[in-house]
Amino acid sequence: MDIISKPSMLLLWSLTAVLMFFTGATEAVAGDLSGEEVRKLISGNTVKAIHVKLGFSITTYFSPDGTFRQIRDGKRESGTWSIDDQGHLCQNREGWGGECRVITQEGNVWKAYKIPDSGYPMKPRKHKRTFKKVLEGNPNNL
Repeated sequence: MDIISKPSMLLLWSLTAVLMFFTGATEAVAGDLSGEEVRKLISGNTVKAIHVKLGFSITTYFSPDGTFRQIRDGKRESGTWSIDDQGHLCQNREGWGGECRVITQEGNVWKAYKIPDSGYPMKPRKHKRTFKKVLEGNPNNL
């Protein structure tokens, strides 16, 4: 049986840590909702959220037909929504393009995280929105 030297063991541990970091950036973590859970949460409902970095409010009605209407920082916007194969909530706004997010649940709060682009696997998820309330139906007539 060969004995692994301390420098070799340190290198092995370092490589393992790097691999765990790279693969952990895009894999599901505890609290991530499945696509079906995201659909049940938002479809036909209104989400009241806060933009984490800028602090403005976003109220969005997610119609079961795959469209959404929202008031974002005081402006009315609309677009489409879907759930991709990984269970991410994807939204496309007119004039903006689109973005997919992982939705996690932490107690009575849901958080939306931007997913790193496939070309940047070491980039961590970025917390973008906090869903403060999910209201049944479209009480704001969006």
